[in-house]
Parts: sequence; structure tokens; C-alpha cells
Amino acid sequence: MTQPIPPENWGSALDPAASALQATEHSFPPRPEVVVVSETDLAGRAEGQSANEPYRPDGAPVRPLPQLLRPEGVRAPLWNRAPGAQDERGEPTTVYPPDTRTVIYDTSYPWRTCGRVAVPGGSGSGVMVGRRHMVTASHVVPWRAGGGADWMTFTPMQYDTSAPFGSAHVTRIYSWQRVNDADGISSNEAAFDYVVCVLSSPLGDATGWMGSAHDYAPAWNDQALWSHIGYPGDIGAGVRPVYTSNGAMYSVVNETFAGRTGLRIMHRNDVRRGQSGGPYFGWWNGEVGPHVVAEQSAENWGMAGGPNAAGGGPALRELVAHARTVEP
Repeated sequence: MTQPIPPENWGSALDPAASALQATEHSFPPRPEVVVVSETDLAGRAEGQSANEPYRPDGAPVRPLPQLLRPEGVRAPLWNRAPGAQDERGEPTTVYPPDTRTVIYDTSYPWRTCGRVAVPGGSGSGVMVGRRHMVTASHVVPWRAGGGADWMTFTPMQYDTSAPFGSAHVTRIYSWQRVNDADGISSNEAAFDYVVCVLSSPLGDATGWMGSAHDYAPAWNDQALWSHIGYPGDIGAGVRPVYTSNGAMYSVVNETFAGRTGLRIMHRNDVRRGQSGGPYFGWWNGEVGPHVVAEQSAENWGMAGGPNAAGGGPALRELVAHARTVEP
């Protein structure tokens, strides 16, 4: 009986004609340039709110509430332990029963402005805030130890392999600070856990974008005002958009960095890994679209009862305005 060849000898068993063929290698998008924004970059510039208004493309259908997934397309959620039950099975989670998240299937405005952020070996969530400006969490960025960042792409309203508005890679990243979640996310990091990514093509012409002219105010605490879109790994395997409505924030911590003010906004809205960078947004009377007030940041599943945290405040608005001003 013929014996299989040991792995160390596989090379010698190749067909010489086949081994002479040009090998096809993996290729990836180019790495973006990283711009760390400082207080001096904003000095003397009027960073008003007019630059951060939402935009809805002419003729784009609009729905104040998203179209939910057809029943036949529902994917069964991952197992969750019954409340109060104790066993040795692990369940790292930040979902508070009952789970109110729902997969959506909608390409109308404003849902089309949200999408999936792909990075080496993982993914997160993001939202368009300009013609080619996308906001996601700083800790979603694949920061490189020697400086800079690895490749990133953004696909608005990706659903499985469907990409109705195409995809673009990130060419430049504007940030206040590099947030690395390998050692946890501190309160200060959560308050500034967002970046503005400039895309290789103006996807916003087709998707429109959300505004970011309203800073979160503590007076809104405990009010069910906010919606969220993200791509969690437990529902839809990280490739289907998931919607949460009637979200409420309940406390705010003021933090400072580089002369700016950011907010760590605490909440108990349902999130799992993959939803990081997804926006919390609301509607204002007289506006053509919603405004982003925060981005999902920290997931405190190790603490009994949470809480979770989002990043926002004046520093988020100022960063968006800066990126849109210097790189329209």
C-alpha cells in the first residue's frame, strides 16, 4: 500500500509544471495615514455646528423606523443562560434580559448610513457623517505598534455578502488618542473612543449621512430617546445589521484630553462585541435626518449588571467638524 508523504517532503511531490506557475497571493487595502488632532489644530477656527448637519440624498426613501428582517431570514441567537441559573458554562455578555436587539433589512435613509467596519482579523461598526467621512471607535482601529494603523474598509448596510452601496477603504484617520482595548478601556479612553475615517470614495453621496451637531446633555439621562445600529457577532454572525431602539443613558462622566472635553456616557443598552463604533443617534424636529450623540465603546461584561459605556461630547462634534473642514 502506498504510504502518504510526510509534510516536510510535500514540496518535492509537487508537479514541476504546476510549481512553476505564478502563485496567487493575498492582497489587502492600503494602510491609512494617521493624524492625531491637537488643540492647536482647532485654535482660531470657528468650529460651529453648521458643518455637522445631516444629509439625505434627493429621492432617497426615508423611514423613521427600520424595516425588520423577514421571519424566514432570522438566525437563531446564541445560547443564553436563564436568569438566576448557575452552571460552569461561560457566557461573556452585556445583554440585559430581555434582549431587545433586532436584525434589520433596510436600505432606506438613515439606516443606509450605518455599516460594517472590516479590519485584519475582525470587524466593528460605523456610521457616515460626511461625503467620505465615517466615524467608528478608536479601539476598532488596528493600531500598529510602530505607529500608524493597518488597513480598514467600510461597507454601508452590509447584509451577509450583499453590499448595495459598495465599499471603500480608509485613507486617513483623525483621532484624539489611540485607544487600545487589550488592557481594558479606562474612563478617559471611553470618553474619547472615536475616530473619523476618510474613505477612498464618497459613499455618502449615495447613502447620505447623519449629523453630529448636538452634544449629549445630562438632562437627557433616563429618557428612552436613542437608537443604535451595530454588527454583533452573536446575532447575524457579525455580517447582519442589528437595531436597538428606545435606548436610554443614565449617567455622564466628564473627561479631558488634549484640551478638549469628552463624555463617558453610561448605559445598559444591549450590546455585544462587534457593535463597538456603532452610533447612538436621535431625531430633532425640523432636521432632515438624525444626529449622532455617541459611539459604543466599553463592554463591561465582567461586572455584574454592567454597565456599558459610550463615548461622545463636544470632542466628538469637534473632531468631525475638523476632519470635514481640512479634508472635504
